[in-house]
Amino acid sequence: MRATKIAVGAALLAWSGLMFAAGYVARWATSPIEVRVERIYGGSNPHALLDEAWAYVEQHFVGVVPSDTVREYGAIRGALATLNDPYTTFSEPLSRSIERDHMRGEFGGIGVQFSLNDKGQIILKPRPDGPAAQAGVQEGDILIAINGQQLPSPARLEDAAALRGEEGKPVTIEVLRRGQRLRFTIIRARIELASVEHRLVTATVGNATAPVGYIALRAFTERTDEELQRAIEALEARAVQGYVLDLRDNSGGLLSSAVDVASRLVTETVVAIEQRRGQAEILHRTRSGITSPTQRKPLVVLVNQHTASAAEIVAAAVQAQRRGLLVGQRTFGKGSVQLVFELRDGSAVRVTAARWLTSARQALDGNGLTPDVLVEGDAEAQLRAALNALAPSLAAR
Repeated sequence: MRATKIAVGAALLAWSGLMFAAGYVARWATSPIEVRVERIYGGSNPHALLDEAWAYVEQHFVGVVPSDTVREYGAIRGALATLNDPYTTFSEPLSRSIERDHMRGEFGGIGVQFSLNDKGQIILKPRPDGPAAQAGVQEGDILIAINGQQLPSPARLEDAAALRGEEGKPVTIEVLRRGQRLRFTIIRARIELASVEHRLVTATVGNATAPVGYIALRAFTERTDEELQRAIEALEARAVQGYVLDLRDNSGGLLSSAVDVASRLVTETVVAIEQRRGQAEILHRTRSGITSPTQRKPLVVLVNQHTASAAEIVAAAVQAQRRGLLVGQRTFGKGSVQLVFELRDGSAVRVTAARWLTSARQALDGNGLTPDVLVEGDAEAQLRAALNALAPSLAAR
């Protein structure tokens, strides 16, 4: 039995091009709700037909026959595909491990971002304050080996996952720089994956300007509420008169984190309603006893077509309580809940087991939220529209 955590996720399973430390941050499509699970195993062989078919493959296939593990993973994926549900999926052990790190918001690594070029090469970009930069890794270096193991050509982003590991332990990498092979041994450090960004912006109010706190939430992790609180404190120290909360491109994360964030924006209310088969509804409410300046000052929330799942929960709570305006584009519309069951080898199966509704009992699956102010322009145009929408409330203070 494995203890796991609660999460809600977004829509499209994608490897992030900005991968930190081990060089890796996954933008998980289904960012699931996780539960404590008992393993269930059957009696006699339930896969006799599969084994019979595979015996013919082993006897006659002209190419390389994959291992039993690869075959088993393929069989799981194939079986799940018969459900015709894009959010019921299987994750191999490495993918599952990366997802857990992402939800924790920190892990051991060397502090690099990396991406694939059109030749299938992994290009590194070290963080200025990270171990890789301190060791001499430079932006544009091509990763070609980790601990003596050559990367395949073409490579995949997940081939660099071995950069992650225990904090304080070394990893040796080889890179190609302007035709020269270079080797670096780097001591892994704790890499924090910030989910909150903030800065001061200004809104035009009549013939004057007003300071506004801009807060962007990129994901909902275990650290998000703590990061958000620090951001609010920093902005309050600059006497902001209102807030813009940016949930654009936020594909979701932990449900508990979304409830924490909503608790700093709205007064006591139901944030989401969870419906499971044959069970009573579960009401997810804001945390009691939380007070925050963001509950009292004018607020606008930026959303777009990639705002999904846990991010939609927060946006819906703000809209349903008329706490602030939604500005931008219609949101993605993911209103399903996945349970994650960890398997014996560290892999996991993710099963859609519930639907959730907004506090107004609106089903978002396939529908999304409609903004109060629809803006189809670029990111800066949407931000300007958000500040314009905030201005009347600032003038009324």
